[in-house]
Amino acid sequence: MAALGGNGGLPFDPQLLLNFENTWDASKVQLLDHLITLMYSGDQSQRSVAHEVLTRVKTHPESWRAVDTILATSSSADTKFFALNVLENVICTRWHVLPDDQKNGIKSYVVQLVIKISADEQFASTQKHFLTKLNETLVNIVKQEWPRSWESFIPDICGSSRTNQSLCENNLRILNLLSEEVFNFGKNQMTSSKVSTLKNSLNAQFSTIYELCTFVLKSHISQPGSVKTSLVMTTLSTLANFLEWIPIGYVFETDLIQTLLCHFWDPLEFRIDCVKCLNEIACLHEGVQQYQPQLVRCFQGCIEKIQQLPENMPEAVANAPGQQKIFWEVFHNQVALLLTGFLKHNMAAMEAQQAYMIPALKYLVRITTAPNEETFKICVEFWQTFSARIFLEIQQRRSAGPAASAPLLLLDGAPNQAARADGLAAVQAKMKLYSPILAEIRRVLIARMAKPPEVTIKENEEGHIVRAEEEDTDEIALYKMIREALIYLTHLDPANMENIMLQRLSEECLQEHTVEHWSPTLLNRLCWAIGSISGAMQESSEKRFLVSVIKDLLSLCEMKRGKENKAVVASNIMYVVGQYPRFLRAHWKFLKTVIFKLCEFMHETFPGVQSMAVDTFLKICQKCKKKFVTMQKDETKIFIEEMREQLEQDISELEHLHICTYFEAVGHMISAAAPEVKPRLVSMMLDIFNKRWAYIINLLSNNDPIEALKDTSTLREISLILRVNERMVSAVGAACHEQLSSFYNQMLNIYKVCSDFISHSVAQQGSQIIQHTQVRYMRNVKRDTLRLVQTFVDLAATPEGTQEIRCTVAQVAQRFIPPLLEPVLADYKSNVPQARDAEVLDLLATLASRLSESISSEVAKIFEMVVGCTCDMIKGDFQSFPDHRTKFYDLIKALNTHCFQSLFYLPEAQLKLYVDSLIWALKHEQPQVADTGLSILQQFLERLLQMPAQVYNSFFNLYYFPVLQDVLCVLTDTFHKSGFKLQQQILQQLLSVAAMNVAPEIAPKQKVMEFLFDLIGKSFPTLHRSQVEIFVLGCFTKVRQPQEFQQHLRDFLITLKEWGSHEDYFYEEERQAALRDAQASDTQWRMQVPGLVPQHDPLRAAENDMDDL
Repeated sequence: MAALGGNGGLPFDPQLLLNFENTWDASKVQLLDHLITLMYSGDQSQRSVAHEVLTRVKTHPESWRAVDTILATSSSADTKFFALNVLENVICTRWHVLPDDQKNGIKSYVVQLVIKISADEQFASTQKHFLTKLNETLVNIVKQEWPRSWESFIPDICGSSRTNQSLCENNLRILNLLSEEVFNFGKNQMTSSKVSTLKNSLNAQFSTIYELCTFVLKSHISQPGSVKTSLVMTTLSTLANFLEWIPIGYVFETDLIQTLLCHFWDPLEFRIDCVKCLNEIACLHEGVQQYQPQLVRCFQGCIEKIQQLPENMPEAVANAPGQQKIFWEVFHNQVALLLTGFLKHNMAAMEAQQAYMIPALKYLVRITTAPNEETFKICVEFWQTFSARIFLEIQQRRSAGPAASAPLLLLDGAPNQAARADGLAAVQAKMKLYSPILAEIRRVLIARMAKPPEVTIKENEEGHIVRAEEEDTDEIALYKMIREALIYLTHLDPANMENIMLQRLSEECLQEHTVEHWSPTLLNRLCWAIGSISGAMQESSEKRFLVSVIKDLLSLCEMKRGKENKAVVASNIMYVVGQYPRFLRAHWKFLKTVIFKLCEFMHETFPGVQSMAVDTFLKICQKCKKKFVTMQKDETKIFIEEMREQLEQDISELEHLHICTYFEAVGHMISAAAPEVKPRLVSMMLDIFNKRWAYIINLLSNNDPIEALKDTSTLREISLILRVNERMVSAVGAACHEQLSSFYNQMLNIYKVCSDFISHSVAQQGSQIIQHTQVRYMRNVKRDTLRLVQTFVDLAATPEGTQEIRCTVAQVAQRFIPPLLEPVLADYKSNVPQARDAEVLDLLATLASRLSESISSEVAKIFEMVVGCTCDMIKGDFQSFPDHRTKFYDLIKALNTHCFQSLFYLPEAQLKLYVDSLIWALKHEQPQVADTGLSILQQFLERLLQMPAQVYNSFFNLYYFPVLQDVLCVLTDTFHKSGFKLQQQILQQLLSVAAMNVAPEIAPKQKVMEFLFDLIGKSFPTLHRSQVEIFVLGCFTKVRQPQEFQQHLRDFLITLKEWGSHEDYFYEEERQAALRDAQASDTQWRMQVPGLVPQHDPLRAAENDMDDL
C-alpha cells in the first residue's frame, strides 16, 4: 500500500486484509468490520483510504474464498453486504475461469444459506435486506449455470417450495427476480443468444412454476387461513410480473381470471395485487383475438366489482387517515391502469358492451378528479386518446364511401350517401351516449389545466439576450396532453366547451364581494385552458366566445383592487389575446386597441408585467404582421408609421433586453412589407438609434477613441444599438443591408479599438484585467458586433435573401467579409485564451455554411489563426472553456459539411490537426462534444469514400489504422455509452473498406482482421483467444447488415465484463459456427459478382443442375 503511505491513517496495517494466502479468521473479520465502519462514519481521509482498500479487497481474485467466514463471523449488516458484493463480483466477472469444483462449492454454499435463512420465518423477517441480496447472488449464479449446467433448477426450486411456506415465499421472489433479469434487464447484462436461451427455457418450464402458483392460491381458497397472507400476496405479485410473457393459454384456457375475481378482489389485503394481475391481462393485445369472449368476460367481471365500490370513494380518499389514504390512492392508480388498459388495447370489443362501458367511463371520470398526480396523468392520457378516437371516427364517417380504405382525414371521392347516413347515425348515437361523460371531463381538465411553457427573456453571461423556452418538464408534458384532449373535446361539442368556460369565468367575476373565493390559481388555469383551444372552434363561434372572455376579464381587472391582483388579471388578458391571432387578424380595431394596451403595460413597473407585455407584443407581431404594414379601413396611414410617432415614449421605461424584444417585434411587422419598402421602414424605425450612433461616432472622431470608450455608459449605448440592429436583422433579414452598410466600417473600427485596448491591457496587467468592468463592456461590444454580422450573413446569404436585395452570395461575401475577417482572426489568435470570444467560432461556422464557395479559400487561414490555438485551449482538460469547445466543433462540422474538398488542400500538419481534433472529441467525457465529433467523423468518412480513389487512399494510408484503434478504444470503454450508435456506424464504415476490398493495398481484409485480433487480445487479456476470433469473424460476417452488426457489438461489450474460460472446448462450438458464417458470407458475396467463382467450382453445382432442367 505504498500509495497510502504506511497504514494510510488507519489503526492497523491494511495489507493484512489483502493477504488471502492464509485462511481468514475472526480477527481479520473484525478488522474488516472496523474498516467498513470507517467507510461510513470516518473523516474524509479515513473514508478515502477505506474506499481504496475495500475496492482492492473486492477485486482481488481470491477474496471470494473469505466470504463464508465473513458471513458466519461478522455481526455487521454492512460487512455482510460487502461480502455478498465480493461474491457477486466473482460470479459476474470470473465465473468461467473458476474450476468446476469451486463453482459447485459456491453454488452449494449459496443455495444452502438461502434455504437456511428463508426456511426460518422469524430469521427471514429480521434478515430481510440480507436475504434479498442473497437472492440476487443466487440469481446471478442461475444466469451463469442454467439451463446448461443446472437443468433441474426450476423443478428443484418449485419442488422445495411445497415443504415450507416461508421457503416458498422466498423461492417465488427468486423466480420473480429471474424473470425480471431475463425479460426486463437482460439485453443490457447478457448477450442476445444467452437472453434468448433463458427466455426459451423459462417458457418451456413455466408449467412447473404455474403449478406452484396455483397450488398456493388453491390451498388458500380450499382452506382459508392455512396459507400465510404474505405468501398469497407474494404469489399474486410474482404472477403479475409473469403475465407479461407467459404463454397466453395459461391466462385464457385456465380458471385464472375467475379465481382472481372471485377470491382475491374482495379481501382488502389482496385487492391491489389482484388488480395488478388483472391489469396485465387487460393490456394483452398480441394473439388475444381468438380469446375475445374470455377477455370481454374479464372486463365485465372487473366492472361488476368496481360498481360495488362506494360511488364517492375517489373524492373521499382526500380526507382518509394516513395508511388508508395511501392504500386507496394506490388502488385507484391500479384501477385507472386496469380500465385504461382494457379500453386502449381492446376498445372495439369493450364498446360493444355498453352496459359495462358507461360505468367504466364514469368511474374513470371520478378517479380523474382525485388529487393523486400520477393517477391524474394516467387518466389524462386516456381521455386524450379516447376523445381523439371519437373525433377521428366522426371525420371518417363523414367521408365514408368508396374511398373508405384511405387514411383518416384524407378521404376523397364520391361518398355512398346511405352508408354515410348510417355511419353518422351510429356516431351521433354514440355521442349522445358519451355526452354527459365528456362534459364532466371538460370541467375536470379545465379545473386542473397545467401551466403552459413560458418563454424567458434574459441576458446570459456573455451579454447575449436570449429567449429561452422552459425545459421539457413533467408539467409541460402534462400541459401538452391536456391541451390536445381539450382541443378534441372542443371539436366534439364546441358549444358545451364554450358554456363551461364562460360559466367558470362568470363565477370568478361575480365573487368580488366574497374575497375568500378569489383564486388567482383558478383564474390562471381557466385562462390557460381558454388559450389552449385556439383554432378549435369555427371562426364565428370563436369571435363570440373571445369577445365574452375579454369583456369579462376586463371587468374583472376593473373590479380587483391592488397592483398584484390587477397584474394577475392583466397577464391573463395578455396571454389569452396572444393565443388568438386569427381573431385579431379579422378585427383590426380590436387588434389596434390591444397593441395600444400592451404599450401601456410596458410602462407598468410591477414585476413581470413588462416582460409579459413585450413577449405578447412579439407573438402578435409574428402572427399578424401584414396588418401593420397594410392600409386599413378608416386609417390615414399604415400602423407602423403611426407607431413611429410614439416610439420613444413606448420604450422609455423598458430595460435593454425588453427594448431588443420590442424591435424584434417591429422587425416582424416590417418583414411583411413589400421588398422595395422594407429598407425605408427599417431606417425610419431605427432612426432614433441611428442618431445616437452618429453622436457617438462624432464623439470618437473629435476625441481620443480609447479615452472616449473608457466611459461605460458609452459602451452600454453602443451595445444596445448593435443588439437592436441584430434583433431587427433577425426578423427582417436581407432587407437590412442598407442599414448595416451605413455604419458597418465604423462598427469594425470600434471593434478594432476595443480589441487593441483589451490586448494592451492584458499585456500590461495580466489576464485578471479581463474581469474589469471597462474590459467586460468592451468585450460585450465585440460580441455584439460578431453576432450582428453572423445574423445578417445567415439570413442574407440565402437564395431568398439574395433575390430580395438583387445580388449574389459572392457579392454579399465580397461586400461584408474581407474588412471583417483579417481583424477578427488576428485579434483571436493574438489574445490570451481568456480574452478570446467564442462568438468568433460561431461567426466562422455561419460563414462556412452560407458562403462555402467564397470562404473555402480562407480555410487554411482559419486553421492557422483559429483552429490551432482553440485546440490548445480545450485539449488540456474536459472542463475549461465549455462554450469554446462546443462552438469549436460546430465550426469543424460546418467546414466538414460545406467546405469538404478544401480540407484536402490543407498542409499535412493542418489535416493532422483536423483528424486529431475529431479523435480528441470522440474521447471527450461531455456527451454533446463526443456525439458531435462522432457525427462529423461519420459524415467525413461517408463523403471521403465518394471521392476519387487516390484521395481516400492517401488519407487511409496515414489514418486508417490509428482511427480504427481509437474508435475501438471509445467503443469498449465505459465512459462513452451514449455514442454507441455512431461508434458502431463508424466502425462499420472502416471495416467495410476492408471487407469490400475498397483499399486493398492499404487495408486488405486479412491484415485488418489480424490487426483487430492482436489489438483486442492485448487490450483485453481477460478474453480467451477463441472469443476474440469469434468477435472478429462476426464483425466481417455481419458488416453488411447494420442491425446484426449492432447486436454483435452489444454482445461483445457484455462479454468484456466477464473473464473468459481458459478451456478451449468452452468456445469451440461457437467458434466453428462463426467460421461457417464467415465462409458463407464470403461465398454469397463472391457469387454476386459474375465470373468471380470459377465455372467448375463445387459452389456452382446447384446452378449447373438448374441449367440442365
